[in-house]
Amino acid sequence: MPSRLNSFTLLSSAAMENPFVSIIIPAYREEEHIANTITEIIVRLRQKRFNFEVLVVLDSIPGDRTGPIIHELCEKFAELRMIERFGKRGVGDAVRTGIRAAKGSIFVPVMGDHSESSNDLVKLVGAVAQGYDMAIGDRFKHGKPCGYPFLKYIANRCCNFLIKLMFSVPSSDTTNAFKAYNAPVLKQLDISSKGFEVFVEIPLKVFLRVPNVNIASISVQHFVRKKSEAKLSLLKEGPHYIRVISSLFVHDRTKRTYLDLSN
Repeated sequence: MPSRLNSFTLLSSAAMENPFVSIIIPAYREEEHIANTITEIIVRLRQKRFNFEVLVVLDSIPGDRTGPIIHELCEKFAELRMIERFGKRGVGDAVRTGIRAAKGSIFVPVMGDHSESSNDLVKLVGAVAQGYDMAIGDRFKHGKPCGYPFLKYIANRCCNFLIKLMFSVPSSDTTNAFKAYNAPVLKQLDISSKGFEVFVEIPLKVFLRVPNVNIASISVQHFVRKKSEAKLSLLKEGPHYIRVISSLFVHDRTKRTYLDLSN
């Protein structure tokens, strides 16, 4: 049964005053938008005088130009570094690799398709710097984003409704990848997901294991970009989401029953 993390893992007030921020970008066939994603983030964080790094974890395959594009950007931006693996290992594995390699006191996973706003990135980081353990970007506080597929929207709303009902998470978009985290907490999590379900596994484990967890839900913009290939398939990824959610729910119920019997 998973134990709760000790409170000493939370960031000290000194670390909050001038945090070092690690932006973690899992990338696979992102040549269409990766340059804009990276450039906008670095320019904005420089403007805000942040101490930061941008770490791209790339799954490289033959014929994909994502790697060469990032190599060129690494020569331009000192804050950028890349971990390149050959073959498709999955977004979950990329996120775990990024967490292990990142140096910051605040972690922010960002997708490589330029779907998030750098202004919102600053808001999420600011919330954690002010003392929140996790800041969740909510894409749907003002309805369906322009161009967001209708069936995907319905599936997302149903999934997040169930998560809120089952766990009482103070967010309506727990599945969103775009979040900021207290880094020491993530370093201690046992993350096992291989696919996109990692973005629900991590926040739920933080919620369940951090004592007196403090979560901010922040309205963010979401931009639907045209892509040559969709990365997320509802039919393929849906069962993995269900497995993670149900497994964590059973663990949580079992733990509460054990504690009730012990008292």
